[in-house]
Amino acid sequence: MVVTGEDWSAPGVLLQILREEAGLDLTTLAPTSVGESRAAFWVTDRSGTVSLLKIMPGSAADLVTQLRALEAMTARLRARDYPAPRITALGRTGAFAFWIQQRLPGRPLDLRPGFPDLARLAALLPEIIRLNDAQAGLGAGTTDWPALLIRTLTEGADGYCVHATLAARPDTGDVLRVVREIGASCGPAIPPGTDYMHYDFTPTNLLADGAAITGVIDMNAPVLAGDRAFDLATLLFYAYDHDGIRARLGARLLELASPRAARAYLAHVVLRQVDWSVRHHPQAPFTRRHLRLAKLVIADIAGSAVYGDRHLS
Repeated sequence: MVVTGEDWSAPGVLLQILREEAGLDLTTLAPTSVGESRAAFWVTDRSGTVSLLKIMPGSAADLVTQLRALEAMTARLRARDYPAPRITALGRTGAFAFWIQQRLPGRPLDLRPGFPDLARLAALLPEIIRLNDAQAGLGAGTTDWPALLIRTLTEGADGYCVHATLAARPDTGDVLRVVREIGASCGPAIPPGTDYMHYDFTPTNLLADGAAITGVIDMNAPVLAGDRAFDLATLLFYAYDHDGIRARLGARLLELASPRAARAYLAHVVLRQVDWSVRHHPQAPFTRRHLRLAKLVIADIAGSAVYGDRHLS
């Protein structure tokens, strides 16, 4: 089947391509609400099993290599009792690479989009910290983690961490100034890291059922090798207005990372989330919350901040 432009991303066309070019015996395909990239779909096979399909635009052969590395990483994580989804199929067509993964049980640690369930999150912190520890030493890949993070702080990145978004608003200009200053002063303290790093370890991507985490989702290629402490800093941002979570996650963050590296990690999350929320959802209630959290974090990391008895300076 020959398609041009973005025609292949329409659900009906995409389903036909997967059947004809990839040989997948799928009966239905429908977009999910996962993420913002319109690259995730629920698919059903002939047996009635519902799975998650994800796609990466492009036809380069190394995309499949990246997906096989992700498949291997999720297997290593599951061997450590980390609820990573099992990849059941992967491949590429002329327009995109794809992978299908199992649908995990549980529901996200959100009350609604952008508003985490802080009570559930607080109760599950010991399990979350255990999962983060399971990522230790599993780093794989060639990404220069310190350079990647420093670039986001000092210049921005492609499609996210856009500095111009914050520079254009009177209420975020000072936030951007602090982010850039931290990138210059704290960037050299970021360690190369040898851990598996999720890179988007948010309440939305943590599934729970009762008293246990049942899934860690939105694990994507390419696999990033870095510092697992960054994932704790990410989660910390979304719960920064909860005293108990802030104290516990902040303390663990500073057990794993130096104060300067921790400041850089938090500055990145502030930049990334504020840019994304303001640029894509300027009027949303969760954008107001993210702006408020950003100012709380920036007030702490701009100078000498205290998490328990440790200083971020």
